Order: sequence, then C-alpha cells, then structure tokens
Amino acid sequence: MTTLKDRLIRYKDLIPCKAAFIDAKTPGSHKKDNYSIIGGGVSESKHQKVNLSEKHGFCIGAAGQPPRIKNSPHSHFTAEVFMVYSSAWRFYWNNDEKSETILNPGDIISLPTNMFRGFENVGDEYGMIFSILGHDDAGGGVVWAPRVIEEAKGHGLVLLENGKLVDTTIEETIPAGMKPMPKLTEKELQSFDQYTPEQMSAHVGRVGKYQPSPFKRFPNKTPNLLTWFDILGPQDSEGHQFQVKPGDPNGEQFNVYGIQVEPKGKTGKYSREEVEVLEVHRGKFQVTCIHNGERLTATLNSGDMFTFPKGSVRSITAKDYGFAYLIVGGDYPDAPKIL
Repeated sequence: MTTLKDRLIRYKDLIPCKAAFIDAKTPGSHKKDNYSIIGGGVSESKHQKVNLSEKHGFCIGAAGQPPRIKNSPHSHFTAEVFMVYSSAWRFYWNNDEKSETILNPGDIISLPTNMFRGFENVGDEYGMIFSILGHDDAGGGVVWAPRVIEEAKGHGLVLLENGKLVDTTIEETIPAGMKPMPKLTEKELQSFDQYTPEQMSAHVGRVGKYQPSPFKRFPNKTPNLLTWFDILGPQDSEGHQFQVKPGDPNGEQFNVYGIQVEPKGKTGKYSREEVEVLEVHRGKFQVTCIHNGERLTATLNSGDMFTFPKGSVRSITAKDYGFAYLIVGGDYPDAPKIL
C-alpha cells in the first residue's frame, strides 16, 4: 500500500538508468541519464528503476544530460511534454531534424504524437528536464528514426521486436526466436507528420509570459501573493484559457497548471477527485495532505514533487518566492472543492 510518505519524491532521490534506450551508448548520446519517477514510462531497459510505480493515468520521468549530449530522434503514440528544470535545451523535430527551438529553465513544450523529435543540452552545465507521458501505458513505447537503429550497431545495445533492450556489454543475450527491431521503411517514414516552426510555437510555453488564469474556482487564500496559470489542457475547457496546445489529439489524460508565489502565499484547504502532482520548479513550498487517516506535512524544495491521492484534503503554502507546476489527471478535471 502506498503511504503519503511514499508520495514525497525528493530530487536527490531520483535514480538514473544509464542505458534506458537504444542510443544510450552511441557517441553523442552516450552520457545521458533517464529517470522514471511516477509510473513505468517508456524505458526500454529492464534495469530502469521507478521511484513510485502507482498508476496515475500518466507517467512522469526526467532526462539528465551533460552539455552537447543528444536524445536521438524518435516518436511517441501518446502525449510527451517536457518542463525544463536546468540548463538550456534545443528541441528539434520533423524527419529532416532541421526545425528547432530553444527552451530555458521553466519553459514547457508539448510535442505532438506521430512526429519525430529529439533534444540536446545546449547550455554550459549538466541539465535536467522533467517529462510527462500520457496514459499508464504509452501505447507501445518509442519509434526510432531509421538512422538511430543504424548508428547503434556495434555499440552493444540491441532493441528487440518486442520493444525490449538487450545490453550485450553486460553479457545479456538475445532470447531464442527473438529478432531485432526492423528499421522503418521509406513508406512508413513518410507517414509521420511534419510541423513548421510557426505551428510548433503554439505547443511552447515560456515561463514569465504566462497570463493569469480567468478561472474563478482555484483555491487561493492570498490572491495578492499567489497567482494561478492555465498552462496545458483542452482548448475547449470551460472556464480555462490554456496557453500551450496539447500534442495528443486523443487526449493527454492530464492538465498542467502553474502557481507563482510570494512568501506566505497559500491555497488554503481543498480537495480534488483527480490525482494531482506538485512539481517545484523554484522555491520552497510546504504541503499538508490528509488521506484515509494519514496526515503528512512536508517542505518541498526545487526539483522535489509530491503526488496528492484522489479525494485527499491538501493545502500548499509558499515559504519563499517560487514557481511550481501542478499536473492534474484527466482531460477535463472537475473544479477543486474549496474547504
């Protein structure tokens, strides 16, 4: 049984996998770390550790990379959203990999399904980006651009046709009767969507440029010290004006909100019928959660997160200036109940 203490995930406790994907030993991508934080994500490796395996309807992970290390072009069957935590990142897309944009700490990008994308740390420090993937099962994993599978040859990692990875550098072997994943044909490659930079700009949010939400039913005991933002969700969501276009036409299975706070800014007590994850981008927040007879009060610092269970009573209070993201389950979550 998951306790409230289990639901508090510290940045320092994130567990990297050094060979989560087929390109993890290819020069130029060989120093990246992959993290599965909530839910299994789409890691291809059986060695991937997960901080909290409880199903949320979406998965949260992270990628950590030194400067000039890339995550190779790939595509997903469900939503893939990134929130930049540290350093500067170049995101590039399309079959030719030529379209791109630069994101900085606090920025967010929602990448469309059925489109090749990759990313690179272009800053001067080790960088981290948090990711959100739609659904508990991301629809079959990752589809790699043909060159990625070709470039991985001879570096010890073999992706099998069932989507699982074999690491021959640690003496793993390909199971009998199992074949390597075939490369996409040219016809299959042409079925992937292409986006102009102008089209993709609607999928990008810049921290500091968000407009306060017009929604009147957010919990807020100190309107002069705490501001809510509608960041990512359905464009036809009643009462909200989301500023980042979703990437999955079939529904993300989550919404993203934000709060900007000054010291002593507080939500007051409220509850939701959906799961809600608080991810601290910058600052210090105190959270209190009451659920099924348990009570937890904890202080979260930059990079920490807490996932509030469905129906729990919770409150959030700022201990410093800061900004945090809240990921709420469901495509059209109900308004929180203010207590």
